[in-house]
Amino acid sequence: MEWTQAIGGSVARTLPWRRALGVGLIGVLGVGAVLYLLLTGRGRLAMTLVFLELFVAMATVNVRAAILAVFTYLIILGDLRRLLIPVFGWSGTDPLLMVGSVFALVVTAGALVNREIRFDTKLAKWTLVLMAIMVLQIFNPKQGGLMVGLAGAMFLIVPICWFWVGRTYATLAMVRTLLYGLVVPLALVAAAYGTYQVFFGYLPHQQHWLEMNWYAGLGDPNNPAPISLFASNTEYGKFISIGAVLAWAAFLRGNRGAGLLVPPLLIAIALTGSRGPLFFSLAMMVGLWAVLARTTATWVLRGALAAVLAASGLVWSLTQASQLDLDPHVQARLNRQAQEFIHARRGDEEYSSAEKHFTMMLGGYLYPLREPLGLGIGAVTKAAVKFGGRSYNTETHLGNSFVALGLPGGIVYHVVIVLLVLTAFRYWMRTRSLIALALLGVLGVTMANLLAGEAYAVGPLVAFCAGAVDRLALSNRTERDA
Repeated sequence: MEWTQAIGGSVARTLPWRRALGVGLIGVLGVGAVLYLLLTGRGRLAMTLVFLELFVAMATVNVRAAILAVFTYLIILGDLRRLLIPVFGWSGTDPLLMVGSVFALVVTAGALVNREIRFDTKLAKWTLVLMAIMVLQIFNPKQGGLMVGLAGAMFLIVPICWFWVGRTYATLAMVRTLLYGLVVPLALVAAAYGTYQVFFGYLPHQQHWLEMNWYAGLGDPNNPAPISLFASNTEYGKFISIGAVLAWAAFLRGNRGAGLLVPPLLIAIALTGSRGPLFFSLAMMVGLWAVLARTTATWVLRGALAAVLAASGLVWSLTQASQLDLDPHVQARLNRQAQEFIHARRGDEEYSSAEKHFTMMLGGYLYPLREPLGLGIGAVTKAAVKFGGRSYNTETHLGNSFVALGLPGGIVYHVVIVLLVLTAFRYWMRTRSLIALALLGVLGVTMANLLAGEAYAVGPLVAFCAGAVDRLALSNRTERDA
């Protein structure tokens, strides 16, 4: 049996003695390499090798269990890196960030060699075309050099490998375990952790990291935004938004206990001070309730009613919250939400950032008028700043697609997103199952962002769910036809 067959399996396989001997030798060499790296002071690289060996070894026995383990690792990765500072120091180019990407590459390569990846849907075919364009954009000289393109590939191309992982290995049972056995519980943990940071401040290891790595996105250094388990406050807000929408989906499908999880998650989202996650969470909750209906007219009526109720409730809640006499650190975050949703302007000072973000996205759509072939995939990532390249980021994946990939690539990316949303919606309409509604919610609350490689857990999760939707929808159609 070939190794690629073993990695593609979902149950334990017996390796022939030659293969078992080879795996054993690789393990011994790996242990030796880890010891060498530790002795030479490269502890983070040693830890990276340990995690990679562990996850790949798991994949040779049970690839689905390995995928779940890797997602657990990615979710806690931000705080894990901070905890290791006293032992191994800090590095802006931390190799621990590569574990998820390398694992996805290895599993995707194994599935390709084993001919388990199929291009038998429109979404799969267009995603393949998109990746081909992205590979070509690695060599776009306008981004500032090959290193910028190669580094950009790690942020944009490699995370999309998770689409193929999801499309090859996702099953109903696995997706249920991932979303409700892993993501929702860890979203609750993350929300509790982040809320603690809002009220009591960072823990010592996080404060140490903050002193070395403060950046403007964290806000006031004396009252930094909560980051919880994650590398950034932005990803933290996105992740607990996913958790809130998943809990809401379960509530809508009859799990009344899941409804109790929604309020604390929404409160944690509000306390981040970030307006986007709160808006998209509420909007997606409205949308999921609306699509429970079976006719278009009822969708519109339910959606309009829910939107009015949600908006009224949000305005009332934030109005009351802004009048509370809470700790100044907490009050500042609630006031920031109130400034966005209750009034966009007060005097000459502009509070709303919606107009700014829309203008930036529009600039991305118009960018092909200046650069029809785009700047290259590194230009919209941290790679451009790190390697001195040309940087232009619209802070939206839709706008960035035209900046990075040019007019042809931007159009292809939009085709992929439209096909993905249609596939998810049709899957829900055919099955009306919890998993279909949950996947629709994940894609909706994240705007089906497949270019979120700098969100080390959320990016792979969204791409995996996109692949899972395509696989499960195809399986459902095949069963119905049979």
